[in-house]
Amino acid sequence: MKLSLPLSVQISRDKKFILNLNNYRNAHFQVLNKAKKLYAEQVFLALGKHRPCFNGGCQITYTLYQPTNRRVDISNPLSVVDKFACDALVTLGVLPDDANKYVQSVLFQWGGVDRDRPRAEMEVKNL
Repeated sequence: MKLSLPLSVQISRDKKFILNLNNYRNAHFQVLNKAKKLYAEQVFLALGKHRPCFNGGCQITYTLYQPTNRRVDISNPLSVVDKFACDALVTLGVLPDDANKYVQSVLFQWGGVDRDRPRAEMEVKNL
């Protein structure tokens, strides 16, 4: 299963929550809760009608595509993308749980620059 996920969510008319560890660490719990729910909606839309179920062990690979060639610690945004996306997949029934019994490997990698469509690509494979 491969999904294209956003790197931010619009939490109000004039406020965007950019998924990175600094924002996650400093945000109020109500802002985090709203961002997480909005992100789950994005995961739901990315899944479409295709709803695989990973009942055994799986490996998740995230590939980061940034809008610029600016230096980035890829674990900074992808750790939050992973948290929000896995929680959404559990809620949607794609994963029974996001504990190590089911998600046995997580890999973060750099995909390059995509000025028009910055994103995180998530690929989930059975082991």
